[in-house]
Amino acid sequence: MCHGGKCTVVKLGGSLLDLDDVADRLTCIVTDLHNPVVVVGGGPTANLVRQWHTRRLVDSSEAHRLAIAAMSFNAVNLCGNDRRMCLVSSKPEATAAAKRGKVPLIDILQVLKSEQVSNPHDPGLPVSWDVTSDSIAAWLARVWEGELCLLKSVEAGSNPAVHLDAWFQSALGNRTQFMWVNLRSSDRVPTNITLSHTGDVNV
Repeated sequence: MCHGGKCTVVKLGGSLLDLDDVADRLTCIVTDLHNPVVVVGGGPTANLVRQWHTRRLVDSSEAHRLAIAAMSFNAVNLCGNDRRMCLVSSKPEATAAAKRGKVPLIDILQVLKSEQVSNPHDPGLPVSWDVTSDSIAAWLARVWEGELCLLKSVEAGSNPAVHLDAWFQSALGNRTQFMWVNLRSSDRVPTNITLSHTGDVNV
């Protein structure tokens, strides 16, 4: 891993957590990325929160918080099962972890709280199911002025936008490029994606 300059925010899709070797696959990918910091998706845990919200057991604001907390829970669980991983709550902590040879996984609930306070003029994240871990990772990459790499369960295909949430383009801001990896694939070759401001996607 490189330890100087900008970082690469890596989003590990929650749907990938059912892979027995997900930690091995993640470690192999981040080794080739510049200063990787990993955002873990909510997966089935966040889907449970969505069900609670649909049944009106929690309101929109609480559902939003719980879905993000589910992402932190998954990161904690992944760290607890693999010594190569390390839970971090800030960009400096991520850099320090990488210097120790660890793969830094973000406690996204804590990071979002601190970053939204540190960036009061940024519109932040809407309280909406239009915002998934893809947009959260894209927003963080923009705020931290880093690159973005999405680890997904599918190939990007000719229209990757169908696999992204409705707020993703807004989360990117003025950025147009990011990387995409189908982590379920045997070759796991990154694809460079260019998203135009009109919503068109090129691979």
